[in-house]
Amino acid sequence: MVCITFGNDTEQNILCRSTDEENQFAMNQDFFENRECRFYEKALLFDGYSIWFKGRLKEIQKNGGFSLSIYFAPLGYSDQGDGLFSLFDLKRKEGFYLLLEKQDKIQIGFGNGKEIFSFRSIRAGVKKNAWNIVTVSFWEDAGWCDLYINGVLSNRKQFPRHMQVKWPAQEACIGKYIDHESFSEHTPLGIYYGLMEEMTIHGHPFHESGVKDFHGTYEFGKRTGQILPSRHAYERDLQRPSYHLIAPGKWMNEPHGPFFYEGYYHIFYQANPHAPIWNHIQWGHMVSKDMVHWEDLPLALETGEGNLDPDGCWSGSALIDKEGIPRIFYTAGNNSKFPNQFVAMATAKLNAGYGFLNEEEKKLPEWEKYPYPVMEQTLGWMGEFRDPFVWLEQDTYFMLVGTGDENNGGGNAVLYSSKDLSDWQTHGFFLDYEYEKNKDIGHVFELPVLLPLKDENGCTVCHLFLVCGCQIEGDVVENFGFLGEWNPSERKFCKFHEKAFLLDLGHGIFTGPSGFVTPDGRTVVFTIAQGMRNGIDTYHSGWAHNGGLPVALSVKDKELHMNPIREIYRLKKKKLLHLKDVSLGEANKALEEISGNQFWMRVDAETSKFVLKTKSEDFERAVYYDKDKKRFGVTDETGKELGRYRGEVDQVDIGGSPVIMEYFLDHSMIEVYLNEKKSITQRNYVKGNGRQIRLGGKSVRVIELELWEMESGY
Repeated sequence: MVCITFGNDTEQNILCRSTDEENQFAMNQDFFENRECRFYEKALLFDGYSIWFKGRLKEIQKNGGFSLSIYFAPLGYSDQGDGLFSLFDLKRKEGFYLLLEKQDKIQIGFGNGKEIFSFRSIRAGVKKNAWNIVTVSFWEDAGWCDLYINGVLSNRKQFPRHMQVKWPAQEACIGKYIDHESFSEHTPLGIYYGLMEEMTIHGHPFHESGVKDFHGTYEFGKRTGQILPSRHAYERDLQRPSYHLIAPGKWMNEPHGPFFYEGYYHIFYQANPHAPIWNHIQWGHMVSKDMVHWEDLPLALETGEGNLDPDGCWSGSALIDKEGIPRIFYTAGNNSKFPNQFVAMATAKLNAGYGFLNEEEKKLPEWEKYPYPVMEQTLGWMGEFRDPFVWLEQDTYFMLVGTGDENNGGGNAVLYSSKDLSDWQTHGFFLDYEYEKNKDIGHVFELPVLLPLKDENGCTVCHLFLVCGCQIEGDVVENFGFLGEWNPSERKFCKFHEKAFLLDLGHGIFTGPSGFVTPDGRTVVFTIAQGMRNGIDTYHSGWAHNGGLPVALSVKDKELHMNPIREIYRLKKKKLLHLKDVSLGEANKALEEISGNQFWMRVDAETSKFVLKTKSEDFERAVYYDKDKKRFGVTDETGKELGRYRGEVDQVDIGGSPVIMEYFLDHSMIEVYLNEKKSITQRNYVKGNGRQIRLGGKSVRVIELELWEMESGY
């Protein structure tokens, strides 16, 4: 018998220990700047993207059969399956693998050089967030391979008697599936996510009684609970934002479902806690007292077995219902059906009852899914039906679901209404518009949001219909908006203008909208800031994307205004510079002594053209405003235009006012707000330890400049 376990030495190097000298493994190469190795008692956490082991394994290659056992606790699955053990060559049809698949399945495969045999667990499956013992017993003479899970014979695969596995010459792998033909150290797929304590190999097969006795020595079924990625792993990452909304690690996509309940703001987000790639999406969850300082909670929704959401818990919204109960509405993914997307619902578990919750219960850490779909698709492009936005108004629930419009060829949303969240009426497409005048908005609307906008007196004067336009020919996704009048009694929205506008002109970085009305009456929008990195850099960094700053929207002087929520200024840590009535040269001279990664700055300037630059030794982003051309844009270090500009619809007119730029730098994030009218969001991945700020323009007189260092929100 060979037993392989994990540990570390006095230098904290991670070791894969074997009870003999012939079978030895070493951890894969360290391409991963934020890799963190964590132990839970005697078990190593395989992080799902950067940790696996390769080495030689001779014990399993003897004639007559073998058995292999693994004691492990999976924390997540992927769509492709993840390798627990692999010594396999797909092209040559050689070797053996043991794969963990989604929905608690185990897959076994082996080849004799001519044919591949494979099978899956049936009678028993592994349990996520719990300990499992799995044994594979290969009977060469008898001609069958047995799979045991937690003491149960789950399945058996028969093959020609006396057939031997033909073993490839390559190294074996623990914690990653390798077929050798397509393997790369930089492939983010097939890597196990979970705890593993040991792997045991015998040079002979086990009978059922022997397997059951062996399994009886392990504590299978013992729960581990969810283990979230560690924020500590990223503390020295000079690219990762620290005061923006960001997942604890791995993959984050659009934040959604904001609401306020019992003293806490809640935000959810599309999460893959397994790896920094889009795959097998769940609902991450955070809470905050102020929408600035966030606390990580367990996943609110996870994919499950059956017909509801085996392939994804995709975006949606949340609200407090008529009875005061928090509810989630989300897109359930099931690729075994067509259409594969429908609306599902979950309800917060209020164990102590409404009004008698302790502080932890107020954070709503647990949610229970309704077992049946709330709405299946009847309108729009079939197979494009997602991101329900649900709200309560005048004793009626309304719901928008994004899709495409077969009448005009563009995107749209379907409107529904209900009195009880159970029986829904369909009211057709929400937006009446000409696609020929809005081809840049795309063929499908995602994340439709309808929000009231108030004026200076606190009166609702109109509504904003905000969508993420996708399937845009030759371009990136963007957040587009229409202002209009919403009549809930007639179930009708009348837009004020023909062409959709953009809130942000950074071109494809500010996307994925969601929003709500705060308890004090503000309309607040959350967005995702696309990472814009290549896939390899994202994979090696261990994290992808983050939220933009929450922005408050209102109407002033009959125009849409936007600015970051006032709570963000609580993060101002140290005043670095304060200037009044200085020249451009004097301002830049004062800025020369300052570099860093977390700034807030406001500049008021008298000028016809103003430029605000973020610089490093290898990088520059220059955000500018040309008052004469009414052009708000951004260029790179070569002068290339990076922003979005479609002509008059994207012009920004500040009249005779001074240029006022509010600037937020958070490591790789740049956000600039111009006179509360538009924003530009950009990325800046740089070498070195800090960024610097410089000003430019034409006949610039700096009325006032204030610069602060910002602190983290975590």
